[in-house]
Formats: sequence, C-alpha cells, structure tokens
Amino acid sequence: MNSVYQKKAIYLIGGITLFRLIYIFFLPLIPQEAYYWYYAQYPALSYFDHPPMAAYSIWLGTHLFGDTTFGVKCMAVMWGTLTNLFLFLTIRRTATHLGQDEPAKPAFYGLVLYNLTVFAYLYSMLIVPDTPLLFFWILSLYFFQEALLSEKGIYWIYTGIAMGLGFISKYTIVGLLPAFFFILLLKKELRHWLRSPWPYLGFVLMLVLMLPVVYWNYDHHWASFGFQFSERAAHVKRFQTKYIFQLIGSQMALLTPLLFVLLIALIIKIKTLYRNHFWIFNLFFSGLFLIVGFALISLRSLVKMNWLLPGYLGFIAAAALFYLPNMQLNSVWKKIGVYFSIFLIIVAHLLQIIPNAPIAEGNTWSGWQNASQKIYRLQRELGGKKKCFIFANSYKSASLLKFYLPDQQDTYAQNIYGRPALQFDIWGTPDSLQGKDALYVFTDRREYKNDLKYIRPYFESVEPLEEFEYTFNGNIHVRTIYCYYAKHYRLAQK
Repeated sequence: MNSVYQKKAIYLIGGITLFRLIYIFFLPLIPQEAYYWYYAQYPALSYFDHPPMAAYSIWLGTHLFGDTTFGVKCMAVMWGTLTNLFLFLTIRRTATHLGQDEPAKPAFYGLVLYNLTVFAYLYSMLIVPDTPLLFFWILSLYFFQEALLSEKGIYWIYTGIAMGLGFISKYTIVGLLPAFFFILLLKKELRHWLRSPWPYLGFVLMLVLMLPVVYWNYDHHWASFGFQFSERAAHVKRFQTKYIFQLIGSQMALLTPLLFVLLIALIIKIKTLYRNHFWIFNLFFSGLFLIVGFALISLRSLVKMNWLLPGYLGFIAAAALFYLPNMQLNSVWKKIGVYFSIFLIIVAHLLQIIPNAPIAEGNTWSGWQNASQKIYRLQRELGGKKKCFIFANSYKSASLLKFYLPDQQDTYAQNIYGRPALQFDIWGTPDSLQGKDALYVFTDRREYKNDLKYIRPYFESVEPLEEFEYTFNGNIHVRTIYCYYAKHYRLAQK
C-alpha cells in the first residue's frame, strides 16, 4: 500500500508541475532560451557551444504549442518534473535497501529539500542545457545505484543509455564516470563488476549515443569541443582568490544558506559516511569529482554558477537519508533556514514577472519584446526585410530580436562584421545580404560593447536612428536599446 509520504510526494510533484505550467505563461524569454530556440529553427546533430538536447526539447514544445514563450519553456517544466520523480525514487530505493521503516519519508523530505533551492526553481522553468542534464544525471545515478543494490547487470545498460543522453544534453555528464569507477574500487564487494562485461557494455552504449555529437564536431573541425575545452583552458590565469569567492557566493545563492550549510556538514562527515553508511556515501560521492574539479578550476579561472549544479543532486539525496529521517524543526536556526529559503524562492518567482525589475545586470530580458515591435516598424519604413536586414552585436540580442519580431525573420550577430559569434559563425553570412541596408541594434548592458569601430568598415555609413528607454516605475533606469541605420552592406571588408 502506498505510504502517506509517497502520496505527499505525488501531490507535491503534481502541484509544482501544475503551478509551473501556469506560471510560465507569464514569463519572458531570457536571452539564452531565445538562442537555443534559434538553434531549434535549424535542427542539427549538435551545435557550436552545446549538444542539441535543449534545442530538441524546444523543437518539440514549439511544434506542440507554437513559437510562443509557453511552447519554448514547457519542456523545461517536464524535465523538472522528471528530475523530481527520479530524485524521489533514488532516495526511496536506497532507504528501502537500508531497511528504513518508511522509505518514502526521507524521499519525500529530499524532494522538499531540493525544491527549497533556487536552482530547482530556475532549471524547471528555463530551457537551457542544464535542464535536461539535471534529469539525466539523476537518472544515471538511479540506474547505477540500482545495478549495485539489485546485482542485476541490465541496469548497467540503462546507466549507459542515460549517460549517453546526458552527454547529448551537456558535456559535464562525464563527471559521473570517475565517480562511478572509484565507487567500484572503494568497496571490495563491488569490484567484481570490474571483471563483468555489463559496465563495459553500458559504456559502449553511452559512446554510441555520443556519436552524433562527435561526428558533428568532426565535420566542423572540432568546433564545439575546442570551444568548451581548449579555448577555455587558454583563458586560465595565475592563482587568484577572487573567482573562488565568487563561486562560493553564487553557490550559496543557488542552494540557499540552509542547504549550503547542510552540505558543508555532510562533507565534514565524509569519513563517517564511508565507514558506516556506504550506500549513502555512494550518492554523496557521485557529485564530488564535478564539484571539487570546478572548485579547483575557480582558483585560476571564472567558473559559471550553473556548472556545479548536477553534482548537488547526489548530495541532496545523501543529506535526506543521513539527516532528515530524525530531523525536527525544533531549532530556531533550522526554522530561519527554511523560512529564508522560502523567501528567496518567492523573490525569484516575482523578479521575472515584475515589469522591468530593477536588478541591474541580472535583468537580461526587459525591453526586448517592445523594442522588437518598434524596430520591425522602422524596418518596414526602410523598405522591409528585402531591402534592410537586422543585426546585433551579440548572439543573445540577435536571438531575442528574432523571437520577438512579428515575422520571426532571420537576424544576425557579430558574424556580420567578422567577429566571433558562436553558432552564428556556423550558419554563416548569406551572400544575399550584399548591398542591403541594415538596422544595427545594441543595448547598454555592460556585457556588450558597442562595436561601431568594427562595423563601420562594412557599410558606407552608420548613423544613430532611435533609442528606446526602459525604466522601473518611471524613474529607475533598466535598459536602453539603441538602433542605428547602416547603409549598403559589403561582405568583403575594405
């Protein structure tokens, strides 16, 4: 019979899913989502800076619900629901093996703990490569744990398939490989798997599923692998502390202080976990290579805040099993931690739906829908898209323009004037643009520089045309979007 906690988990997952499906109707598109939506307009085996799973997800959502914000985002909700489900199943299966009376209890509280993090909210409503990666990470961990607990080789096959699909989502899934290997080495009773064909069959299946992405890279001079690995390695600096402190701050924000402290406490008890709670240790250890690896990199280079996130899934599962069965909210600090986490999540939900939220560089979305309509009218006054094309000084801005333009015409990025533009470089610059006029669009966001010095040699003239100001409450500046009129484009720079 289903336990009370299993029913609570079903209600929690169902309620969160329903809320999110309604909530995304009111959300704007962020630049990264628009960029991956642009991917989906040109289906391929892979893309310049990421594998294709996010684009495939958007392709499915928009074919079901149209090229709307809901169509773009709906699969993010579905991936988030599946992540919740398999996190619950992973914890419950381990609790059952450990002989706990109510295995669904720690599994339910593990779900609560996960959904008290900001990143669980973000990556259940943003469709970026991390969103399906989180699901395939926990799915891989579930099948791996099941293979060890059940002693059934078939689960190695499932593990390989899950990891292969994870690789099609984002390359960081490979962080699980050393973790799984060392778990088998650490426990004498598990080493027999290293002499069995099953793990190797799973590994081969993973490689097979990776082949389309590898082939795309081979066919494009290893562009994506080079961008993600060798180019990033070239930007590594000498030892410095600023990046590690930035990383710690970002992780505390995404996890919330409650979970951050809980996981630090778990790290301190790693020896106890290994000696006395090995099956909980497995879950904890699964994310260690990814998290420690990026923490070390942050001593010499910038590490983006989302890169570590999949590794926390095993940490959360371990924390639920180790702490939560007997944990009571009888301490003031625990209550404050829970209430503060809820507060942060409410704030995160509000920020994207408040018009022109004044959060400085954190607001990447305001103004673009409105400005795109105005830019479209300017283009029509200049003869329409047959005589005048639209480009921006950022692949993100170009993608937002394309999505919000009424006809969703192709827009262009820095590739128009010979600057690196990620996937836009792969798509190239059409010869048909030769001789046309253009509207050059850019914003005052600090991330983007006005590239006029690079642009002018490609046109006879480039002059300011209009600018669109966006404020919060009429007096707090949020964004200015500038539009320049560039005459007579010439592909070959003088």
